[in-house]
Parts: sequence; C-alpha cells; structure tokens
Amino acid sequence: MADVIEIAGGDGVPPEPNWRSIFGRAADREAASSYWKSIISEMRGAEKLAVANSHAVIRLVVAYVTFDQSAKEVIKSGPVIKAKKTGVPTYNPWWTTMSNAASQAQALEKELCISPRERGAGAKVVKKQTRTTGSARFLKQRG
Repeated sequence: MADVIEIAGGDGVPPEPNWRSIFGRAADREAASSYWKSIISEMRGAEKLAVANSHAVIRLVVAYVTFDQSAKEVIKSGPVIKAKKTGVPTYNPWWTTMSNAASQAQALEKELCISPRERGAGAKVVKKQTRTTGSARFLKQRG
C-alpha cells in the first residue's frame, strides 16, 4: 500500500509563506504576516477561501507592503522632486511605485472578492443548517 503524504492546506486554508524569503526587513515581514492573517480571516468569513488562492493572496500582501514602503518615502520627499542632474521638477519614482502597488492591490482585491462591492456582488455560499429537535437526543440517527 502507498504511503499517504500530508499536504499543507488540506483544510482549505493555505499555509502562510516564509516571508523571510520575500522581505529582508523584519518590519516588512511583520506587516506581511499581519496582512496575510487579516486577508485569510476575511476570505474565510466570506466563505471564499481556497488553497488555490494562496498565490494571489501572496501577491496582494506584497502589493500592500510595497505600497506601505513607497508611501513612507513619498511622505518624506513628496510626490514631485527635483531631478538630480537637471534640477527640473519630476515625479518621485516612489510615487509611481506606490501608484502601481495600489492598482495591483485593487485588481487583486476584486479578483479575490475582498472589497465590499465585490463581496456583495459575488455568490454567497450557503451552508446547510442542521435542524435539531428535542427528540434528536433520544432517537437513533439514520443514514
């Protein structure tokens, strides 16, 4: 008989990735872990969670952390800065990165039905309610 190999995430919850392999700074890893738990909890509550969504959730977390990093830099120096060589005002590269991360996050939120509008528009999975009566404690269950 073949050996049974355990696959992580068999309960429908994808395993949390090793953020150390993606982010170098401890603060970014902590933020990523917090975002991961929040997103997984939200998707589980909306009954939209599947192991197949794990890569999309990782991309969403990376977009969130990238947005945070970029926003900090934009706050420091502003959305428009002077070019180093010419001194001409130009868009801050961090502004562009922040804008791209926001767009990517918005698209992934829509794909994963995380945003309130998409959550309401998506089909809701209805769980079958088990009805119990007083006699259920005394009668033998069939089937």
